[in-house]
Order: sequence, then structure tokens, then C-alpha cells
Amino acid sequence: MRDLEELMNPELVLPIGGYEFRVSCSARLGLHLVQLLDEKPRLSDDQERAEIRLTLGDTYQQMIDAGVSWPKIAVAGRVAMAYFGLGPEAGRLVWESAGGVLSGNPLPPPPNQSRVGANLSRRIFQPREPMDRMILAAARTTK
Repeated sequence: MRDLEELMNPELVLPIGGYEFRVSCSARLGLHLVQLLDEKPRLSDDQERAEIRLTLGDTYQQMIDAGVSWPKIAVAGRVAMAYFGLGPEAGRLVWESAGGVLSGNPLPPPPNQSRVGANLSRRIFQPREPMDRMILAAARTTK
């Protein structure tokens, strides 16, 4: 059996750059995240940044004060959202995929970045839509 303390501890511990950041989750936040993630949302950059800040709570400012970069904060926020909204295993999977970035899901730009740069990075890193094989075959044979 697992230690009861582990099961009843409502904190997520995230080791980043030699620090251990602790993220707590209230019942209200947990319910919000369960409902949000149950709908399989497509969040805008602004919405995702707001959810990250809400989920991290006071830990967000602790990370800023410790000099943690925005990409690491965004990954930590995604991990916390998955951990509290979907369960510890989902949080672990998001952690190991660097917040989904490794699977082609770009992070939102930092809060202080202009929209132009955000849209450009989205276009560059967004996965391409699959093309019909017939179109590709026709393109190869046409001269």
C-alpha cells in the first residue's frame, strides 16, 4: 500500500532549477479544472495564461521571484492543471512531455510578449494539416 500521507497530501511538488515549488489546490479550483479539462478545451493564449496563473496561485510569484523562465512556468502550470484536473498520472505524463511541447503543442507566449510574436510562433510551430494522399500523388506525377 502507498503511504496515506501521499494520498491525502493536496500539494504537488515541482522540482525546477534546484528549487522545490509546492502547488496547492482547493476544492473549488479542483472542480474548476475537472470541468475545464473534461470539455477538452481549446484555449487562446490569454485564456491559457490566465488558467496557469490561477492554478499556480501564490507559487506563480515564487517562481518569478526565483528567476524561473516563462516556458518552465508554463509547463509547471500545465502539469498542475493536469495533476489536479485529471489525476496524478496525467500530471506525470504532461511533466515528462515537457508540458505537451514535445508532442507539438506550443506554449503560450509570455504575458509581456506582443501579439505579433505570439501569432508568428503559433504559425511556425503549429502542426500542418494532413493532406489527401491523392493530391500528393497527383502533384508528384504532374510536370
